[in-house]
Amino acid sequence: MSEWVVDARGGVCHQCDSEYQRLAQHWSRSKHCSYRDVSEAQHETIRGCLVGDGNLDNPNDGPPALRMSSMRLPHLRWIHDQLGWLVRGITQDDSGAYRLRTLSHPTLGRYWTWMEGPPSNWTLTKPIARIWYACDGGLEWPGDSTRPRATWTITDDDKRQACEQALAEQGYEVMVWDRRLALPFDATERFLAWLGDPTPASAYKWALEREKYERRREVA
Repeated sequence: MSEWVVDARGGVCHQCDSEYQRLAQHWSRSKHCSYRDVSEAQHETIRGCLVGDGNLDNPNDGPPALRMSSMRLPHLRWIHDQLGWLVRGITQDDSGAYRLRTLSHPTLGRYWTWMEGPPSNWTLTKPIARIWYACDGGLEWPGDSTRPRATWTITDDDKRQACEQALAEQGYEVMVWDRRLALPFDATERFLAWLGDPTPASAYKWALEREKYERRREVA
């Protein structure tokens, strides 16, 4: 059984002032109301989620919805804040995992191809990179090194190649082995500086000192 931690399902439609239980269902059935436009900032967040660990589904054969899961509730609340009204809510299941789900929306249909990897013409912007790194990135200290490097494990070949290319287009030297991408030490520091302040529940991923990294990860 899942329990709603953040429940944004019910409300009043701003177009017709009618009460609804499911906003997407109200829009799809109404003769007078239409799906609300998704802003470019929301699209950037959607792209960041899909490059990270988000996915799309449409169990009722209608417009798709975006789903994400994490053990870090503050992380999903931050994603919730970026997506705003598009989020239906966050639940917690029996395993302790938190799951965010958006409304079903026709505009999400353009992202079905992103499930296999970003398109060849995509650009790794700062908003996308912040979400991607907060979701899937991390730091590691190879061997006896006192400096970390940023790493991502990406099992899908097409997605890994697209991410490698996007990082390279931003001027980063990218190391590739097995199913992983990594940035050299200097590039890692430059990348984290470009991302800006740490995101909620991901501060350890910005900690360049190993002791601080371990300490922050324990409380994330």
